[in-house]
Amino acid sequence: MESAVALPDDVELLKRMVIELQNKLLWTEEKLRAWELRYFGRKSEKQKAEDDKQNRLFDEAELNATGREEPVIEKVPVAAHARKKRGRKPKAETLPVKEVIHELHDEERACPCCGKARPEIGEERTSEYEVIPAQVIKIVHIRKKYGSCSCEAFEKSGQTPVISAAGPAKLVKGSDFSNRTIAFFITAKYNDALPFYRMEKILNRSGLVVPRATLSNLAISAGRAIGDLIEMMNRDIVQSPVMVMDETTVQVLKQGEGPPGKSYMWAAVGYRNGKPIHRFAYHKNRSGSFADTLLEGFSGYLQSDGYSGYTHLEGRRDITRVGCFAHIRRKFVDSIKVTGQPGKAQEAVDLIGKIYHTEKECRALLEKGSMNEEEFLSTRKERMAPIFTEFRSWLMARSYDTAPQTLLGKAVAYAQSQFDAAIRFVDHILLQPDTNIVENAIRPFVVGRKNWLFSGSPHGAHVSAGLYSLIETAKANGHEPYTYLAYLFDQLPLCRTESEREALLPYNLSPSSYTANGM
Repeated sequence: MESAVALPDDVELLKRMVIELQNKLLWTEEKLRAWELRYFGRKSEKQKAEDDKQNRLFDEAELNATGREEPVIEKVPVAAHARKKRGRKPKAETLPVKEVIHELHDEERACPCCGKARPEIGEERTSEYEVIPAQVIKIVHIRKKYGSCSCEAFEKSGQTPVISAAGPAKLVKGSDFSNRTIAFFITAKYNDALPFYRMEKILNRSGLVVPRATLSNLAISAGRAIGDLIEMMNRDIVQSPVMVMDETTVQVLKQGEGPPGKSYMWAAVGYRNGKPIHRFAYHKNRSGSFADTLLEGFSGYLQSDGYSGYTHLEGRRDITRVGCFAHIRRKFVDSIKVTGQPGKAQEAVDLIGKIYHTEKECRALLEKGSMNEEEFLSTRKERMAPIFTEFRSWLMARSYDTAPQTLLGKAVAYAQSQFDAAIRFVDHILLQPDTNIVENAIRPFVVGRKNWLFSGSPHGAHVSAGLYSLIETAKANGHEPYTYLAYLFDQLPLCRTESEREALLPYNLSPSSYTANGM
């Protein structure tokens, strides 16, 4: 029986054909498996479900509920060793306390033998927490007016005949809402990811009818009011020695002419005197030219993923591009998930794990004060060097014995293309092995985007970028978002100079400076 395909008699050629067919089959199986995982598989990069403790934002209650409150183990130092103290973790430190005394009625206290009241010998105390739903009150500001004095001298003095007491300084002039109420609205949407259409319903239940259009207009007005602060933050972040950047998609409904399209929210993290600044910027596309615009005036280390929009910046002498080991690791994890077995990809994941372990140990010593910044940099470089050498050699070996079209082959190729940039994080104390700091900063926007799906217009997206910048910078510097915005919105209308406004920036203001005054 003749074969449908004529095969050569050369054994070596047959071997090469078999290897090529095996590689094609492996690539096809990986592609099929990748599609299955995309639609039906776990999205986490964690390799064990029990290790997936980070970012459990939505199933936290289901995962942790046990039907009872678990005791919290707290270490209490004693003379010879540390004992474990059991007890519930305090839910709050400084809350108003209301005591409710429960007593027996006289007839219940009466002795069944002689009828006398049984004596009180002590008490038992238990506590519970009660959350009072939002209460809306109407504040009427009454500004007293004062007329002219009846003396003869006043008529000749030229003084204003009528004077009045000053009213509240408003962030949004003419608004029906107090500054702190506007701060509440902004915090709910941009920090808690509560869309305005839901807030409208919540307020309606409290007896206050506020259309979502009014809430949106308030957000835009607040965005305009903080415009000077955002410009100052943009000025300061480009002076940072380090910049970490990432971007994510956002749909904008009205982009001038044409149908709604996919736009991008760019995020950057920099530093001012070691304190973080988070910057968000909206743009209609992912073009590398916009990265140039954001980085105008910046010189230093730029850390990002391997997106080509950043790679052209390597030609600038004033910028040193730094890569991301988290993105490198992600490629190998994808290979493990698709193939269903660790194999060679696990070796790469383990090597990257050594990098993170070393970084964690060195950072711990720095934070404990066991080494200064110079010692940290030199120690980290020294300890990382043999790991980098081992990983580079491993990548070189795998590039020869791995089919390039497989996921492992693609992971190896990506790692080799990014390796020289990725290892540069050891050159500056503010740099870490990955861009997780900016990915964590962008996460609240991503969560919010899932709630309201899109921005109405480019102008609204720009306003959102400014408000996100301010709130995320405040959080990164230890501020509670609502408390900070409430203080800021009360103080900003009173500022007359640039230095007064600059003092209100989150990284120039200590939370204790205003919380001590009862905020």
